[in-house]
Amino acid sequence: MQLYKKYLRLWKEGIACAGFSPRLPDYAIRYWLDQMEKALPAQSARSFLDIGAGDGRLSLLLLQAYSPAGMAIEVQVNKEAWRPITDRFGRFELKDGLLQDIFPELAGQKKFDFILLAEVFEHIPPPDVPLFLQQLQGVLADDGRIFLTTPNRVVQGPAEQSAVWHEREPYGHHKHYTLQELETLLNGVGLEIERVAFECHKLKNTLYNKMFYPASRLDARLLQSKKIPQAVRAAYRYASAPALAVAKMTFWSLAQLVYSVEKRWSNEQSAATMMLSIKKG
Repeated sequence: MQLYKKYLRLWKEGIACAGFSPRLPDYAIRYWLDQMEKALPAQSARSFLDIGAGDGRLSLLLLQAYSPAGMAIEVQVNKEAWRPITDRFGRFELKDGLLQDIFPELAGQKKFDFILLAEVFEHIPPPDVPLFLQQLQGVLADDGRIFLTTPNRVVQGPAEQSAVWHEREPYGHHKHYTLQELETLLNGVGLEIERVAFECHKLKNTLYNKMFYPASRLDARLLQSKKIPQAVRAAYRYASAPALAVAKMTFWSLAQLVYSVEKRWSNEQSAATMMLSIKKG
């Protein structure tokens, strides 16, 4: 619950919303963040590694709620977007580049108590996966944990049938896995699954995702787009306030339903995303 509350605060401050409206927070991320929070180890001397960190919103959350010491790896870093983080946290390091180029630098030099792989694993070419997992195991502290989220093949189908197949989209998906496939790969390098959960139930996708994300993106564009005169944007902000209040309450209410459903009925047959807490075997 701590991560969820901090995430909402950062979103409302406009720090962690990344293209979405600070006026319409993503309340339905609660179950996802609850699972990540359960995976966080409790050591007093803590550090984290965020692989495929994107715009940095989860790195920022970990820096504020878990540890002020960490590292993020991202391809084609938007340095301007990351500046508020890199300028503020002196024990945080941002690496720009590919995993296979950066991991050899870390071998034998750094150990991390928590490693985050949020929607990254599916982007790794299958022939590279065994070496990647060996390197991952090598930089994980003995009592550390990995939190890995990736598409659930049972619900989402094979990567080659998706719109984000790597032959259709640069840096796209190479493979979607089943839970059994992941367990076999992890066990092969001395890692084991400690806990598994499933997120993004079909109900969430139908009732929430298809409405919330377009609405929040649209409000952000209307508030922030330089193509719209400032006076028009200001007028929109005030004129839309009543409708936004209704939308906010609606999405909050839907998110409570989504959270209840995800806790009770998300499983390998019904939810789009697998979430694994992984430790050394």
